[in-house]
Amino acid sequence: MDYSVSMYLRQTWKDPRMSLNASNDVKELRLGDSRYKEIWLPDTFLRNEKAANFHLVTVENRMLKLTPAGTLWYVTKITATLACPMNLEKFPMDTQVCPMLFESFGYTYETMYFRMLQHNESIAIDISRDLQLPQFFIKNSSVINCDQNYTTGLYPCLEFKFILKRDIGYFLIQVYVPSILIVILSWVSFWINVDASPARVSIGLLTVLTTTTMSSGARATLPRVSYIKAIDVWMIICLLFVFLSLIEYAVVNVTARRTVRPQPPPSFPKPPRRLPPIPANQTRDLESGLPVSPGQRKPKKALNCFKKHAGRSPRNTPKPQHDGKYQARQLDKIARKIFPITFILFNCIY
Repeated sequence: MDYSVSMYLRQTWKDPRMSLNASNDVKELRLGDSRYKEIWLPDTFLRNEKAANFHLVTVENRMLKLTPAGTLWYVTKITATLACPMNLEKFPMDTQVCPMLFESFGYTYETMYFRMLQHNESIAIDISRDLQLPQFFIKNSSVINCDQNYTTGLYPCLEFKFILKRDIGYFLIQVYVPSILIVILSWVSFWINVDASPARVSIGLLTVLTTTTMSSGARATLPRVSYIKAIDVWMIICLLFVFLSLIEYAVVNVTARRTVRPQPPPSFPKPPRRLPPIPANQTRDLESGLPVSPGQRKPKKALNCFKKHAGRSPRNTPKPQHDGKYQARQLDKIARKIFPITFILFNCIY
């Protein structure tokens, strides 16, 4: 939530007490290195400063010039760390506005005030053309009036705003491309045989653990904010995809071990057979049910070597319509289409 800047702070003002009765040949006069302690200087300070220091190598980096009309030109080199409140909801595709506030510490508007040199912003802020930032590039800059009204009076203030656009190249190489490849790697299990449990489980666990590690590494260098950032949404969705790939195999494995058989048709009891009446002098055979005269031999039953048992015929045995492995393969085929299409749709929205 801060940024560091090394700058030349240039201030110019007119003090009638410092006017010179010099000849026309004298256009400006450079004062000695310690003369700034003996004359009046504006008490400018950085309101959003966290730490700052002057440069003293090899000499004190200050310069003070005076014109015969009493105009002074004061330059000093400063390195400062300034506060920059950032909104990281769209990180790493965010744009930040970092301020730099110059204010008078003790003089009110009755004594001094700030204004841009020649009312031209390009002169007020002069940025080096070969300046390169590791994660940002300066999109624009502006200057506005930020006069502050305290209990002791109205104090002059100028606010410089630097609009910084974050470069997504680093995160594209280190976060987005590896996480996309890991998600695609989790889809390889959809093409592996259902019976290859060690291979499919290993791929699922490997992708889940790798995605979790990458998510922790991406958040290690960020401030601990209480809201969700764009990179958090990305890593959560990637983790959800690889987790669902592992859950899909669990569903497929359970389906493959289940066999679906058709229900046999209901059986109805046969009606009892009615036997014809027999004469009084005859009896009925208990096995065949035929009338037998007294003294008549019992008919021998024909020997049948090929006995048919009811319910044992292959024709009567119900065959399964679709076994569990067939349904498991169908689930894998559906997952091969749904997972990539959904992930591509999420990328377009993101």
